[in-house]
Amino acid sequence: MSDVGLRRRGGGDPAHNSSIEEKPVEKMSKLVRKFDMYAKVKEEYRETAPVSVSGGYLTLAAWVLTAMLTLSEVWTYATGTRLKEKMLVDTTLGQKLRINVNITFPALSCLEVHVDAMDVAGDYHPYMEANMHKQRLGGDGGPLGRKVAERANVVETKDLATPKDYCGSCYGAEAVEGDCCNTCDTVMQRYAMKGWATKEIRRDAEQCKREAKNPLAGALKGEGCNLSGFMLVNKVAGNFHVALGESVVRDGRFIHQFQPDEAPGFNTSHVVHSLSFGDPYPGSASKTSGFDPMAGLERINPVEQGTGLYQYFIKLVPTIYDAAGGKRGAEGGGQGLAVWSNQYSYTERFRPLAPHLGGKEHHGDGDHNKHGSTPHHPAPTTVLPGVFWVYDLSAFMLEITQEETTTFTHFLARLCAVAGGVFTVTGLLHSLYGHALKAS
Repeated sequence: MSDVGLRRRGGGDPAHNSSIEEKPVEKMSKLVRKFDMYAKVKEEYRETAPVSVSGGYLTLAAWVLTAMLTLSEVWTYATGTRLKEKMLVDTTLGQKLRINVNITFPALSCLEVHVDAMDVAGDYHPYMEANMHKQRLGGDGGPLGRKVAERANVVETKDLATPKDYCGSCYGAEAVEGDCCNTCDTVMQRYAMKGWATKEIRRDAEQCKREAKNPLAGALKGEGCNLSGFMLVNKVAGNFHVALGESVVRDGRFIHQFQPDEAPGFNTSHVVHSLSFGDPYPGSASKTSGFDPMAGLERINPVEQGTGLYQYFIKLVPTIYDAAGGKRGAEGGGQGLAVWSNQYSYTERFRPLAPHLGGKEHHGDGDHNKHGSTPHHPAPTTVLPGVFWVYDLSAFMLEITQEETTTFTHFLARLCAVAGGVFTVTGLLHSLYGHALKAS
């Protein structure tokens, strides 16, 4: 009987049985419930408001806005990099400055166009065209012949230029009596009009021989010329230019020799298709980047003033574009993952040719120390017809780096802010709308 009594006491205590049979998961659930911060309202105390059209519209607008903002955040995170700019003192020494040019002179033949360069270090570089090409242009701006690679320190006009009154033979294929064939192309056209074979005449004609030796030798007065390519100069202040006359260095001065009566006919009209310093970098094609602000610049000589001197004063800011994770190259060569370039701004000035230049039969000397890299000198009474690009370098360097705009945790936080913010604001608007309806 005592055994039965003991059994009943043990089985009749529900709390004691539950503590014995409670599982660890249930214990954890009870513990977690204590942290529930969302208040629960019993069903009998809950009032359900009727659905409304305004609420439906606000809900749809909230979902659409949330989707748009979410996609925007995803796109920003997936492609989001920004450029960070920092100014440094330029300590790079001994580097070469690369100048990229693509310039058309619509009224100067390729025999008249040559590039000279000089700098404040005292280095003179006449006919600096080793890495450039010239393309002859017709009166309509179309190309004539093929693009020709230039050679440094070569003066095309010395031995290969034809006389002013030159009239080349058409070798029996003249269109009219007294017809002149001054180029190999003209001879070929005349032979084609006659229906004659051109193989032998192409080999034997004096015009074709001359142009085979130098394709630019057939350039005629009135043609245009496109100059494209690059040059490497010392990374110091200096200038490069296209000007009238033969470039010579005399007594430590860089001058141009020319007949003064030739000056009025040296048409300095030009179109700058591209002018940049250094290598392009991502984003440099933008007009606001400062990499090539002269692109598309066109200057045609005023009819009332005639030819003259164009001067462009350029201020260079050395620029390093360092992609994310990139490394700078060697100080001397600029090799590596970073792109070494320059941005620049410029001002310009045009000075017309002096009226009295061209009346005397003597040699004129265009002194580059007057027109080159020292624009603060007193202005001379006459000018050297040409186009001068005078550049100087800033003492500071701009470093551009790429960095990610957001981290993954920041991205998640922004997504939560988007979802919560949109529905909170739309809920507030709906509540205000409801109160306004009740008050009315």
